[in-house]
This record gives sequence, structure tokens and C-alpha cells, in this order.
Amino acid sequence: MKTPQLTALLFLLYLPAAFANKEIPIWPNEVSVNNKFINFSKNPAINNRAVTNVDSPEMMYVPPAGKNNHSAVLIIPGGGFSYIMQDAEGLDVAKVLSQKGYSSFVLIYRMPHGGSEVNRNNAFSDAQRAMRMIRGNAANYHIAADQIGVMGFSAGAFLAANLSNNADATNYSAVDKLDQIPARPDFSALIYPVLSLKDGVTHVGTRTAMYGKDISEAVIDQNSQENRVSDKTPPTFLAQALDDGTASPRNSLLMFDALRKNKVKVEMHLFQQGGHGFGTGEKKNIPAKNWLTLFSDWQASLVKP
Repeated sequence: MKTPQLTALLFLLYLPAAFANKEIPIWPNEVSVNNKFINFSKNPAINNRAVTNVDSPEMMYVPPAGKNNHSAVLIIPGGGFSYIMQDAEGLDVAKVLSQKGYSSFVLIYRMPHGGSEVNRNNAFSDAQRAMRMIRGNAANYHIAADQIGVMGFSAGAFLAANLSNNADATNYSAVDKLDQIPARPDFSALIYPVLSLKDGVTHVGTRTAMYGKDISEAVIDQNSQENRVSDKTPPTFLAQALDDGTASPRNSLLMFDALRKNKVKVEMHLFQQGGHGFGTGEKKNIPAKNWLTLFSDWQASLVKP
């Protein structure tokens, strides 16, 4: 049986290539392999997998295929906390970022459900722990420890924004030295995000999974991410389609306004078409397909020469 010390040592000894597209457990002594998958694709040659149950949180590492830009992205796919879109909002995005020189880590996290505080904190903890693991092992992945960001999609964007706004929150008890490492992302990308819990703005299913059906106005105000922005929130990139029928574009607009008020660097792109869940956008011949290029140009502008 592996001890926590041995698990950490084995992690540090592997070269990045050994982890390419493989699962990296984010907690010591994690051995469960009960994560369940379904494939939404009607074409057997194309994967569109989703994780429907997670009891073994992990990251999937995708190394840079182009020239290494020494930046990394923790990708948090969405799925309304009913499932996690591993390909469409995870590995497919990571492959595009790989061509642009990024190291990517796709997070398969424990999903909140039923409004339980324990389940909610499990999701927050997985995101926090994953960021600390990436930063703590930055040298092994040939990335700069101050160029590590988070990218969240839909419901996953709530977790990404929570990590950005509340990086130092005590969501779990420390398990090893990695938990002494700062969890604050250096930049944040929120794509067709669910950020607000307010009626008429939020996605009700996502809110219910996080905080339950009987949610008070006080909880709504306190936990809507636009209300949690501070001058410590990292530079943020927002992208959404105006015809998004699942997450109101007001999620992005309210967040943009809050970031501006707190003097946080922000760039927002609102596309005329795209709907919800367009992923990389490569399957749609519309301007929204360019968002990853817009993101990488923006992120590169943040890096000090």
C-alpha cells in the first residue's frame, strides 16, 4: 500500500511525457476507479464522453505540442453538475491549447449535488488542490509558477470563479506540503459561465446542485460570484454567445462590471451566435470559433517580458 510520502515522490519523479493524457490522482492514497462514463457521440470514431459519477478526482495532463510558452491552464469542464464534459469542454480544448504552447490539466472533480455543504466543499477542494499540485510541480512540467491559470465552462466556471475569488478559503484540511502552496490562479477564463445565483440570471439546475432548492436571498447575495470579486481576483477573460439559452449573458456582464469596479484586468467577448456549450467552436463556422485564439493573445499580453 502506498504511503502519502511515496505517492508524492512517485509523482515528482515522472517526466511530463509519462503523464500525457493519463489520469493523475489529486489526493494521496487515492485508489478508487469507480468513475462512470457515457459517450454522447453517435459516431464511434469520435469521442464525446462525459463523466456521470466521480469518486476518484483526478487531472488529465496534455503537454504542449507547439513551442512551450511555459504557461499552464487548469481546465474545469461543465455539465450542470449532472456530468462532466470530459472531451467537449476538456480534452478537446486542451488539444487546441497544446498547439498554442500551453500545458493543460483537465480536472475531473467531485460534483456537488443536493445542495449539500459537504458535496459543495468537495468540489471546491478538488479545484484548490489541483491548482496547488500544478504550481508545486511547475518545474517538472517546464512551466512558470506565476503563469498558471484556470479555465471554467458553464457550471465549471462557477468553480473556476470561486477559486479565483476565494483562493485561500479553508475547504479541506491539509494533507501534505503541497497544501501550503498558494492556490490563487494567475489568470482566469470563464466561458459561457454560470456565475450568479440570482433569479433570471442563474442556471437553476446548477444553483440547486450547489445550494439546494430552498435558497435564501442572503445566500444568493453572498455566493453570487460577481459579489465576491475583489482587487485580489486575477485578470479575467470572459466569452459567451448572446443567444445562450442556458446561462444568461448577464452572468458575463455582471462579472465584467464587478471586475471593472475592482480595477481587475478584464477582457470580454460577446458573440452574436454560438448558443450554450460550443466548446472549442471548431464545429461551428461562426466567429465564436476564434475565442481560443483571442484568449491566448490576451493571456500572452499579461506575461511580463
